[in-house]
Amino acid sequence: MFEKLGHVLVRRRKAVLALFIIAVIATGAIGSLVFSRLQDGGYSDPKSDSAQVTQYLSETFNVQDPAVVLLVDAGTTLSDPDVVMRATNLENAINTDPEVTRTLSYWSSGGSPLFVSKDQKASYIFIYSKDKDPTVATDLAKRILDAYQGKKFGFTIYVGGYATFSYSISDQISKDLALAESISIPLTFILLIFVFGGLIASAMPLVVGVSAILGAFFALYLISLATGVSIFALNLVTGMGLGLGIDYSLLMVNRFREELHHGRSVEESVAITVKTAGRTVFFSGITVMITLASLMFFPLMFLKSFGYAGVTVVAMAVLGAIIPLPAILAL
Repeated sequence: MFEKLGHVLVRRRKAVLALFIIAVIATGAIGSLVFSRLQDGGYSDPKSDSAQVTQYLSETFNVQDPAVVLLVDAGTTLSDPDVVMRATNLENAINTDPEVTRTLSYWSSGGSPLFVSKDQKASYIFIYSKDKDPTVATDLAKRILDAYQGKKFGFTIYVGGYATFSYSISDQISKDLALAESISIPLTFILLIFVFGGLIASAMPLVVGVSAILGAFFALYLISLATGVSIFALNLVTGMGLGLGIDYSLLMVNRFREELHHGRSVEESVAITVKTAGRTVFFSGITVMITLASLMFFPLMFLKSFGYAGVTVVAMAVLGAIIPLPAILAL
């Protein structure tokens, strides 16, 4: 089967390469949408006793955790008339946000001591969102951070809370991924040049690795339409995508070069490469996918997402190594 596939890829190499380029562009464009759909949280079992109690309290008594929490340092007594006026203006401004349902603080609660610091100079402001789950109100958290963090309304304001934590994690992961790829891809390319001694041969493993990442992003986007996917899945995709893409490609390219060195034609070399190295890559990928698929049986969305990410990125790396790569080698 694998040898026959190799011959087909050689004969249809231009068509395969054209379809590969179209697929990479399409999956890259659609897969980029996944960043806005990924979620933080998912660290607990939604069917656990604690989760069911939380849901019951929310539905029955409208008990809700604040999405964003402000620590407002007045620098003086909270009951000072000027402080009360400025704090009222601050809460009124926050309540103009369409996603905010209400705020609660020392001032709006009638002077409750539960919100007050020990030195009586700072108060919490709890900000509640329309979404019952505070971890997903990241858009609100970003707006609050941009508008109120720092010196505002004569106060020193610090922004925290579940939604802020989720937004900060998502934002930092996106920045870290961009930084990691901007460093790892050029360095890997330089190392591959020393290994292969040529630009074209060195680029092939990177092409497979990057296409595996883009393909996995596309798959995760489709999965996110049906269920929650953790933001941390991106870390696994980029790491395994580059690693396995390069690893599988090295195996294929080295075997192809060996066959050429033995005096075989390009078509024979590609067919034997797919038959031997391609078969190895295929069953290696299947083994890794089965192992990672076990994570999907955990009730925690956080762990399930690693299963989704691992299976999809390995599948894409395997496909990239045994289909478009042999077609490229045959050119």
